[in-house]
Amino acid sequence: MLDWLVVIVAIILIVVIYVPKRIWAEEERYQTESRRRMQIIQDAENFFNTIRGDYTTDGNILFKLISQAYDSLIADTTFIDFQIIDVDGSPYRVNIPEFLSYQMDTTFTVGRQLRQEVLDTTYTITLWNDERAANDTIFINGSVGFAQVKLDSAFREVLDTSYSTHNEVYTDYKWNRYRLESELLNCPVTRKPFIISLDSTTIELTIASPIVDEHVEPRYVAFKFKAKNHGKIVGGDPSWRSQ
Repeated sequence: MLDWLVVIVAIILIVVIYVPKRIWAEEERYQTESRRRMQIIQDAENFFNTIRGDYTTDGNILFKLISQAYDSLIADTTFIDFQIIDVDGSPYRVNIPEFLSYQMDTTFTVGRQLRQEVLDTTYTITLWNDERAANDTIFINGSVGFAQVKLDSAFREVLDTSYSTHNEVYTDYKWNRYRLESELLNCPVTRKPFIISLDSTTIELTIASPIVDEHVEPRYVAFKFKAKNHGKIVGGDPSWRSQ
């Protein structure tokens, strides 16, 4: 019986130590996700303001308009300047800047670091030097630079061409692109919509967590999951930056 008692006490100690840590990690994960979603809404509002000149408190219209503008730019790179986008049967007049597609790519994408092998070409050429009245031997790296040098009247000839390779790290913005799904408008804890409000006096946009004080859910019978207010973004400035 003593052995069994020791085992039971050990199990209780493990549970008491392990379970709270797991719940704390869950609370932090939900907080991070909630703030990520608020930032996504803010980014979408910034683009909405760019193409419409104002903000909207309707999250569904916001996501649909930005998504359709994004899809139109992917399908047709000439979809710029003044255009009409239809959302739920209502036409919206927008002004699409030329480089909006690239800005959306880098905003609504989780960048991924990749490596690629790059071929380097080095040209050994001669250029006429008037001061020395003789040819100078120089090295040009890259086909673009070589093409420009060939247009120079001082260019004489190519003595040698050599090749080498090197690994280059770059950020890919194509494979981890995410869609502006309607679930991103909701708090991941309560499933309630984030509160989007606009001060008519200062024209200042606020995106806030719907959790007023504290949200509590039972976990593992004797434990509780607690989520406090996850903050807000006022005028583009997240409250959690100062924490």
